[in-house]
Order: sequence, then C-alpha cells, then structure tokens
Amino acid sequence: MNFIAPIIRVVCLAAIVAACTADGGTNNPVFRPFQWFSYVNGDDIRANCAPGRNARYRMIYNAIYDEQVRTYDITQITTSDSATQTTRAFRGGISVNWLLGAVSSGPAATHDSKVVISIKDLVAVEQALIKSGFEKPAIKGQILHSDEFYWVAMVCRDGNFKYYAWTDDNADIAKLPFREVLSKGDKTGVSFQEPYVPVVFGRSSRYYNGGRDSTYFTLQVGDNGLDL
Repeated sequence: MNFIAPIIRVVCLAAIVAACTADGGTNNPVFRPFQWFSYVNGDDIRANCAPGRNARYRMIYNAIYDEQVRTYDITQITTSDSATQTTRAFRGGISVNWLLGAVSSGPAATHDSKVVISIKDLVAVEQALIKSGFEKPAIKGQILHSDEFYWVAMVCRDGNFKYYAWTDDNADIAKLPFREVLSKGDKTGVSFQEPYVPVVFGRSSRYYNGGRDSTYFTLQVGDNGLDL
C-alpha cells in the first residue's frame, strides 16, 4: 500500500496538470509531459503576440524524445540592442517510474542556461531560419514522431506569428544550420545529440510503448501550428 499511494498522488497531479497551458518553461520534469503539446504549439507565445510587444523566438530539437530534447527560447527587448536566450536540454518520458524518480535529478532532469546574445547573433538565427525555408507556409498534415529527429521553430514579430517544422521528409536534419547559430547562447554543458537513423517499431496508435519504459506519440502540423 505504501508503494501505491505515491502513484495515486502522481496520477491525480497528472490529471490536474494535463489541462494546463505551457507558460514558456520546460524545466519541471513532472509537469513537462502534460504541457508539452501546448509548449510545442507555442500557445504562450501566441497569447502575447501583438504589435509593439517583444519579439520572441522558439526552436525545438527533438533528438528522439526519450533520449534528448533541446529547447531554445529567445526574447528580444524592443528597446535593446541585445536579446536573451534560454536553452534547456533534457530527456523526455512519461512512465510512472520516470514521474516518481525524476523530480530534480537524474537523466530526465533539465540542464538549462540563460545568456544575453548580441543583435548579430540574433540576425544569424534569422538568416538560418530564412535559409532553411521558415518563411514558407507550414506543411499541413506533416507528422512529427517522438521517436525520430526533427526541428520546430516559431516566431512572433510585430504581432505576426509564424510556425514551421522540419523532418527527414522535407530537410536534411543533420545539415540544418540551427545548431551552429544557437550554440553561442547554449551554455547547458550537454553534448548535442547527432541525428542517426533510429530503429522504429510498429506504430498503431497515438501513444504506445515501443519497448520497456519507452514513450511514443505523434504531433500533426496544421495551419501555422499544431493540429491539436
């Protein structure tokens, strides 16, 4: 009974948090899985995207969700000649063992950094986005598999929100320039996981266990964001 009680508490907490909208952070390993879809959709950025507001950038590197995820949030203060980049690196997962054991340490814990970057660095990010096709319309119906490698980017400038995603179907993930331009503001100390061809098991539903303690889910791109 002593073992069941904490599981019940975690499940109850999960039910409450599941309805939450992302607040821009991914550092809490217990809350993270239940806010993840909202975060990847940029709901918090959309809610504050208006003319005259600070420009905001978010880029997400999914290097197989259970192995490594890197998030990059950049805010440019309208009256400043610099910007702030917050970088986080962590491993995902939503198993019960993970929830009970990864509150503040271990492989699911978040490694983060927050540094000031120059306008020159921010321009380099902008140029990398443009070079990679960010200005094109989002690919409606595009599927993002958690057990594969992909990049997602979203930007709010002058009240205009833009969203785009890259998978092996529309880009060479290993050759996208994002890693290089974001590295100057990445002080997490966590090595970048290089793309490789993963072994993919049969997929029959939105969620499934591809193996013990593994996690699988899909996200589908819609009109300028996720189709949730």
